[in-house]
Amino acid sequence: MLWKNKPGKSDARGSKKDPDLFSRVRNDVTVMRKQGEPPEKDASSFSRYHCDLCNSTFLATELKQCTLCGRWACTSCWTQEYYICNSCNGILRLHMIQGQDKGRAKE
Repeated sequence: MLWKNKPGKSDARGSKKDPDLFSRVRNDVTVMRKQGEPPEKDASSFSRYHCDLCNSTFLATELKQCTLCGRWACTSCWTQEYYICNSCNGILRLHMIQGQDKGRAKE
């Protein structure tokens, strides 16, 4: 038995409805930074910042913040299709595959 439930989450035993894809992905993604929190500055340069995934240094304008986890990612670590980092994209893809498997099982 859990002592505390996370706010905004309902008891899974009481609800018959499956959560939507976004809710399932959001529950599996760990927030690394708050939205708007700046990227980590490179100590060896004046105006460069680290990509949180590949740890390369870039100008602040070359990095984008993931809408799910808050990581800052360069263009090679970024999925433009969903505006998320490659790490969150992997989690999203796994949930999409699970959704397809559930759809096939119902048929």
